[in-house]
Amino acid sequence: MDGSPRPGGLRGLLQSLARRVLSPELDRLEQALSRQRAFDSTLVQFLNRFADSSNAVAARQAELASTLVRFSQRIDRLADAKDRLYASLGNRRMDLLLDAMDKRLQSVRLGIANVQERLAGMSSDLALARSEIQAVDKPVAIERERLEEAHYVAFEERYRGSSEELRARFADYVPLFEQRAPVIDLGCGRGEFLELLRDAGIGAQGVDSNVDMVKICERKGLEATHGQVLSFLATSTPGSAGGIFAAQLIEHLPPKDMKRLLVESHRVLRRGGRIIVETVNPRSLIALLEAYFRDLTHERPLHPETLDFMMRAAGFREVEIRYSSPVSERTKLLPVLEGERALKQNFEKLNALLFGEQDYAAIGTKG
Repeated sequence: MDGSPRPGGLRGLLQSLARRVLSPELDRLEQALSRQRAFDSTLVQFLNRFADSSNAVAARQAELASTLVRFSQRIDRLADAKDRLYASLGNRRMDLLLDAMDKRLQSVRLGIANVQERLAGMSSDLALARSEIQAVDKPVAIERERLEEAHYVAFEERYRGSSEELRARFADYVPLFEQRAPVIDLGCGRGEFLELLRDAGIGAQGVDSNVDMVKICERKGLEATHGQVLSFLATSTPGSAGGIFAAQLIEHLPPKDMKRLLVESHRVLRRGGRIIVETVNPRSLIALLEAYFRDLTHERPLHPETLDFMMRAAGFREVEIRYSSPVSERTKLLPVLEGERALKQNFEKLNALLFGEQDYAAIGTKG
């Protein structure tokens, strides 16, 4: 016998039973603990590797950020160099444009000087002619007036343009008189507009104070009357006309006769009748120099807004201002390069002032 006590009785029986029941669970628990320790070890290794990778990525990101900063600094230096170069080139372009503008303005000044010189000579000739007329008796004065009328016909032929040119310029007005016959052409001249109306089948008659102009119309088979336009209107029946056309006429009249012409025209037109008054555009310097001041029979230029107001005051409604006779692009100042917006706008304004449309027409309707 080994002398160790052996449990006996009920207590020993319970201990033996517990060992047999709990031993498998204890084995499984031990196995689970072993697997947990293996998982924890693997997880720690993974986290260590992940941390190493993250540190490497962070280092590369820092390196990339540093590279981007250096690249941005290089771009900034290049941009500064580009701006300095562009500013230098821009100043050069500005100098070239201003030089071109100076040359054009110098040309305009020379043109103005030439026109002023011609005007001075023509004024002297006119003063001489007037003194000669006053120095002779009435029959000779009448003959002188006839000679001046013939000279004015030649003046029209030379400076106002050929009949073909005027017909082409007046053609756009013809549709505005459709269904408005008869039309009265005040200051019909050589009858270009009367020809256009005849070709369109619109009845019309003209009136002109220059007998030679009237004879030209009669040779063309046109209906034209020799007389003063204001007297012609004053003796016309109210509401007897459907249209009135007056091209390059109103600038020959003093202000009180301008108003009278518009008021009488309103009286002569029937309801719905239309009037078109064309004149030189005083908002264009080239029109004043090359058209208005060339003709010594002109009284004064008439601003478009002034004519618009006068027509409305005479009773016309739906007054429209329409510009015509544009100046050739070759005559205008040189265009500027894209990108120089402010300078471009200034050139456009200067072109409009110097080389705007040479004529305009005020179109009104009797209500």
